[in-house]
Amino acid sequence: AGAGAMAAMLRAGCGLARALGRGRTLPGASEGARRWLRSSTPAGQDEGAALSDAASKEAFISRWTEVAPSTLPPPLTPADIFPGKAQAPEAGAAVPEKLRLNFYLPHDVAAEGEEVDLVLVPAVTGDFGVMPGHVPTIAQLRPGVVSVHKELDKDVQKWFVSSGFAFVHEDSSTDVCAVEAVPLEDLDPEAVKAGLAEYTAKLASASSSGDDYEAAAAQVGVEVYSAMNAALGN
Repeated sequence: AGAGAMAAMLRAGCGLARALGRGRTLPGASEGARRWLRSSTPAGQDEGAALSDAASKEAFISRWTEVAPSTLPPPLTPADIFPGKAQAPEAGAAVPEKLRLNFYLPHDVAAEGEEVDLVLVPAVTGDFGVMPGHVPTIAQLRPGVVSVHKELDKDVQKWFVSSGFAFVHEDSSTDVCAVEAVPLEDLDPEAVKAGLAEYTAKLASASSSGDDYEAAAAQVGVEVYSAMNAALGN
């Protein structure tokens, strides 16, 4: 029964994604959806497109409540997490001079709506830079350095991040959501060297004893400390 419910929820989610991806309008949007539309539609957004999103969301939530356990709340959508996002620029519109950066940690907000020239991101697929007009992208972060160029190559702030995600939006805004991040200058080079040596020894010991769990945990430590060591230029 649990597997069947999960499969039904996945089908409902895929249906929503397909509807939103094609820009389809689901019929029968209720007054509740219309009220949600009026309260959350950013100024200048096409009301028909917004109504399609509202109806799609309402249809998904309705289907969710039919198949999901009562203790499992509906998932959040990007509109719930980032309300009032600006719309994509019109064709031929000038590219903004600055990138708007939001940098979030579980316990802090490092930047919110800050205008910068460039953000360099360490993704699992390779490092890349984000400037105004960048194509929409979602990237998983690996241990490495996020470089925020408030002024290109002049005023640069560097953060070491453990992991997370970066979301590049078509309105020249970027959200960096890190599991943990510290200013690069706060890292202690000697502590990093000691940590790398400790986890390297743990990895060798766990590998020789055949303890897969301890080996995997030690491997994570080696990767993070190696990345910190490289970030410090060692």
